[in-house]
Amino acid sequence: MIRVFQVKCAYENEVEAQLIKKLHIKKEDLLGYTIHRRSVDARHQKVLFSYVIDCSLKNEKKVLKHKDVQPCPDETYHFVSSGTRIMNTRPVVVGFGPAGMFASLILAEAGYQPIVVERGSMVSLRKEKVDTFWQTGKLDPECNVQFGEGGAGAFSDGKLTTRSKDSRARKVLEELVEFGAKEDILIDAHPHIGTDAFLKIIENCRKKIIDLGGTFYFDTCLKDIKTKQNKLAEIKINDTWIPCENMILTIGHSATDTIRMLHQNGVMMENKPYAIGVRIEHKQEYINRAMLKDYATDPRLIPARYQLTHTASNNKGVYTFCMCPGGYVIPSSSSKEKLVVNGMSYASRSGENANSALLVQVNEEDYGNELFAGLQYQEDLEIKAYHMAGDYKVCLQLAKDYLENKVSVRLDDVKPTYALGYQFVDLNELFDPAINQALHEALIAFEKRVPGFVSEGALLSAVESRSSSSVRIIRDHDLQSNIQGIYPGGEGAGYAGGIMTSAIDGIKCAESIICQYQKHDTMKQKTEG
Repeated sequence: MIRVFQVKCAYENEVEAQLIKKLHIKKEDLLGYTIHRRSVDARHQKVLFSYVIDCSLKNEKKVLKHKDVQPCPDETYHFVSSGTRIMNTRPVVVGFGPAGMFASLILAEAGYQPIVVERGSMVSLRKEKVDTFWQTGKLDPECNVQFGEGGAGAFSDGKLTTRSKDSRARKVLEELVEFGAKEDILIDAHPHIGTDAFLKIIENCRKKIIDLGGTFYFDTCLKDIKTKQNKLAEIKINDTWIPCENMILTIGHSATDTIRMLHQNGVMMENKPYAIGVRIEHKQEYINRAMLKDYATDPRLIPARYQLTHTASNNKGVYTFCMCPGGYVIPSSSSKEKLVVNGMSYASRSGENANSALLVQVNEEDYGNELFAGLQYQEDLEIKAYHMAGDYKVCLQLAKDYLENKVSVRLDDVKPTYALGYQFVDLNELFDPAINQALHEALIAFEKRVPGFVSEGALLSAVESRSSSSVRIIRDHDLQSNIQGIYPGGEGAGYAGGIMTSAIDGIKCAESIICQYQKHDTMKQKTEG
């Protein structure tokens, strides 16, 4: 098999002809092919799809000298070999977001029968609690958009893009397809799932882990740990202590109480830069026109998306993140009297509006060098936003009014999608001067680059503060913290940003346990008992 890059055509039914033409071969020499990747090339005022094709030919050596041809790599996931150390207790995975899901899955598939501890509810009940919050403003601090089966990624656009070249990425995508995702995610350059589709996938993943011997405890929070000779010995879940010598810690970026508990128990961590900002919301139809121009109604390309970056004069990076075509700005608080927003799309991406995070990088220059200074800065901002808005309404301002330092008094064509209502405020009073300066300059630059980005009635909703963790739990070469047996992973530990990188990091943590330990023979114990 060979892999052929840059096979370009306007429609998928032209792929075979273009492949034959590109390789300068006869049709009968092509034994078969599959599409490996599909992306859009619109650089020359004409939309083409660019394909990466895996194919089989009668004489493949003849075409390997072509610049766009290489041998097809083996992308099959291979489990690491089991180690020799004796495992006296089953491994525990704390948190069942993307990192915890795939850490648990790999352990289960390798025969290690993990115990999964999730502070929120299973996804069906979790959705009911989230819907209740969105409809009434009644927040459950233990089960919400941040906490619960599926993690924060369960209520998002479900983007599966990653710049990582890690071979484990294919394993993640293939498992998601097995659990119910559309096969298009295996080939699209910008794959996504959508919240509604992701919920069933999470359930199916859980069921497979249980079938393989895993055990789940929902509505169960990691409260404390005990160590012996700098090794993990016991963990307290809710009010019960259980023995545990290997724990994968995939708690997400909002479990700040757990982070503080671990620090009190001697787990080493460090302050890290992160980002804060707003959600910017437009009509999707405007984004289609602005990004696609003559192709703004082409069903193959809409809803359009965008990605913008800017470096402000004060050297702060500003960027759009987690853009949700046809999506919604959602209430995302996980603590009482703290206001947090995020973005979400359903699988169809058919909503009237588009939204994206618009974020500014913050670091020790903004909040100091104490370990939890960044976390305190984040929490203070969320509290301030809550009081500015009143209850869990969103802080709202037209982008053009934000630039003019005046409170909006009416909406233009863009209507907010936030479910709990809004309060017009001046966001210049919410953020520090350095943040405002960076956001102002970026909006002005984006308006020049994409006319209408500000002037077409764009709305700013605040505060977007949970794009990543403000601390990193330090780990060594085998992914353990300074306390042996604790494996920090995913976004909450500071090692990922998004569904794919979190899932990959979860797999790495599971592999680290597998390559050190023999399987814990729970089935034998049950038989002997």
